[in-house]
Amino acid sequence: MRVCVVTAPTGDCPLNRQDPHAAEHTVRTRDAVLKSLEELGHDASVVEAGPAMLLEIETLGPDVILNLATGYRSKKDQANIAAILEMSGIPFTGASSHGHVVGLYKHVAKMAMEAAGIRTPPFQVVLGKEDLRRDLTRGLKLPAIVKPAAEGASLGITEESVVSTAEGAARVAARLIDEFGPPVLIEEFIPGREFTVALLGYPSLRALPVQEIIFKEGDLFSYKVKRLDSVTVKCPAEVPEDLARLLQDAAVRSAAAVGCRDFARVDIRLSDGGVPYVLEVNTLPGLIPDYSEYPRIAAKAGLTYTDIVKTLIQAAAERARSRELPGAPKADGAARGA
Repeated sequence: MRVCVVTAPTGDCPLNRQDPHAAEHTVRTRDAVLKSLEELGHDASVVEAGPAMLLEIETLGPDVILNLATGYRSKKDQANIAAILEMSGIPFTGASSHGHVVGLYKHVAKMAMEAAGIRTPPFQVVLGKEDLRRDLTRGLKLPAIVKPAAEGASLGITEESVVSTAEGAARVAARLIDEFGPPVLIEEFIPGREFTVALLGYPSLRALPVQEIIFKEGDLFSYKVKRLDSVTVKCPAEVPEDLARLLQDAAVRSAAAVGCRDFARVDIRLSDGGVPYVLEVNTLPGLIPDYSEYPRIAAKAGLTYTDIVKTLIQAAAERARSRELPGAPKADGAARGA
């Protein structure tokens, strides 16, 4: 098949200035995916997200698009990119524009999860600086954590993000609005163990082994901690089988509530009382070789990087075929997960 890989920009742009490592991660992921596509015998091309991407894609005329684009001007463009891909009429991997909107805006994802009966930490949302005049922690048990509501890679999360007073919450929220813009999420901080569950498959997502994130100090997955890899991980997590199933079920249900497709990653805190709280649903998990959690977890399930890419391509192709879209490519076998 002809596969077009759509990535975030690799040159100078607001997205890459905000996260100085973003361009490097984009290049590493792109190159690894291209290598896998070559192994699979596909004819691959690359388009970077931007104003001309729709014309470029239509000129190339691919059968399937592998969407890796985490943003353009900022991560908030992630859903806009998916919307442009929908306009092309060409099947693409991952969530729809709707799924990315819900997943990207953490407070919206939390509302979707609450509506589905999934436990997530109680929260408040700051939509602008005018909200800083009210009690931002009203109805919340302190301490609380304050973080950007529409960023990834732990951007904006520092040692100061956990606050014990309303004044502290307002101070951190004001800084985040200045740095990232609104909205800002304030939610109860749940002490306890942290887990992440990777999901893969079509038409239904299947949970891979549960991974525990063990902090070397503290219990906050900040941007600094993520960059310095100041954690150890255990996969499969050393938990009873019934707890592992509970965490996997929560992840699958959360991804469904948000609208994920093909693959996703879900972060969960297990309170000191043994209650799981879903923190976040990642609709476009990182695939950076030897860095991102997703390929590491997949490897523990016996999946190679190329297995992940193959499943994603098959999922998009089969989704198009099942809907009988004009010109839909033929999938080489069923993409039913790994």
